[in-house]
Amino acid sequence: MDYHYLLAKQIRKMLPAQYLQDDAILQFLSAVDNSFKNFDKSIKLADHAFNISEREYLAATDDLKQQNEIKKRSIKQLKEAIKALNPDVELKISDSDDDLIHIISFLQERITKAKELEVELIQSKELAEKAAMAKAQFLSIMSHEIRTPMNAVIGFTHLLIHQDPKPEQKEFLGFLKFSAENLLVLINDILDFSKIEAGKIEFEHVDFSITDLIKNIRLSLLQKANEKNIQIKLMMDHDLPNAIIGDPVRLGQILTNLISNAVKFTEKGKVTITATMAGNDGDKSIIDFEVADTGIGIMPDKIDHIFDSFSQASTDTTRKYGGTGLGLTITKRLLQLLGADIKVKSEIGTGSVFSFSLAFKKSKRHLSSTSDSDEFYALKSLKGTRLLIAEDNQINVILAKHFMKQWDVECDVAENGEIALMLVQTRDYDMVLMDLQMPEMDGYQTTTAIRNLDGEKYKNLPIIALTASAMLDIQDMAFTVGMNDYVSKPFNPNELHRKIALYSGHNTIV
Repeated sequence: MDYHYLLAKQIRKMLPAQYLQDDAILQFLSAVDNSFKNFDKSIKLADHAFNISEREYLAATDDLKQQNEIKKRSIKQLKEAIKALNPDVELKISDSDDDLIHIISFLQERITKAKELEVELIQSKELAEKAAMAKAQFLSIMSHEIRTPMNAVIGFTHLLIHQDPKPEQKEFLGFLKFSAENLLVLINDILDFSKIEAGKIEFEHVDFSITDLIKNIRLSLLQKANEKNIQIKLMMDHDLPNAIIGDPVRLGQILTNLISNAVKFTEKGKVTITATMAGNDGDKSIIDFEVADTGIGIMPDKIDHIFDSFSQASTDTTRKYGGTGLGLTITKRLLQLLGADIKVKSEIGTGSVFSFSLAFKKSKRHLSSTSDSDEFYALKSLKGTRLLIAEDNQINVILAKHFMKQWDVECDVAENGEIALMLVQTRDYDMVLMDLQMPEMDGYQTTTAIRNLDGEKYKNLPIIALTASAMLDIQDMAFTVGMNDYVSKPFNPNELHRKIALYSGHNTIV
């Protein structure tokens, strides 16, 4: 038997060999041997446990050191953060737990104040949004309330001028038309300024003729120039493209503002409109525009201020020439939104020159000339066209009927949305002129109800919004509910005629 090495050594040294034959002694030796071996196992286990504990202790100590370093860095960073939040705070903070609690308490106080400020900002934002919405609603209502009677004033003036009035009556009607259109310009300036300030200006991208646009603007301002015995000259580059893609309405507004200003401030001489092809940039055409006059000019120290809101060169200018002082502000803002700027050169008593450059996407279409005059009575007949006018204002109904009679258009009238919905289902119409603000059912609800009727004809029936509101969100809503187009009151007879001809599906005849 293999005894433990210490027991074996003692047996060899002290126990005679004959005793190793005795079973009782052998049993005793076996018990002692087991005790020795178990003791060795215990020592090894104890050594192993000690080694493991020592490694764990060293690791825990190292971890504590790292945690302490992190704590010191964190306290330093917290001190710096607090100092940045409030430079006036003097911090004498050690690394103790009490000081950490002090820091946390300070930061919690700051966070609470930040949250309170955030709540105040949210409330301020909500109040500002409500105020902006109230302003927009007010402008929309005022737009409708002012433009509705203006539609009648301008429309009936048009009709009377072309019904062979007496010479003195024609003169008075001319004054009436001029004054009404000037009032409309002021209204439009205020509305456009509000839309620009609210960031609600959107630009169209349609094909149009730049030469036709400029010629039409000249024609619209020619009467005013003739009354002052001044000329409006056009100088257009032969290299100008036949058609470009952009927003003819906004470009027309920019040019009209500049040209009408030039006419307003020129007592003798001429106004010159120049459009030059400046070059090409890939798929874009760059065109230079210039409006020059021989008018009163602008003082050098006033040039930088003429584009400010509600300001003109002097109070004398406002009293003598009128206006809101918004025309040039709107012009500059529109050009900035189009990525351009306006330049001014002026000399007192000699005149002024306003210039700007715009890039337009090239069009693949070829447009025929469509230069217009304001002589609506010369427009082609629309005989064979049948439409429904949904309108609750009786004066505007009478006016619309007179225009329809001029153009040989058959028309029915619905004084509210419910009647319009019924007539659309019982009679065949080529299109509907839909006022937006009506009793019973407004224009939006009526249009939605028509589009929801069974049958393709109701889905495809052209519906044109005819409204006195000029706010952009009103126009967007009209398209959202399924209307095809939009005509604003007071309407231009030429524009209304074109819309009817376009959507009625009938060829116009002379």
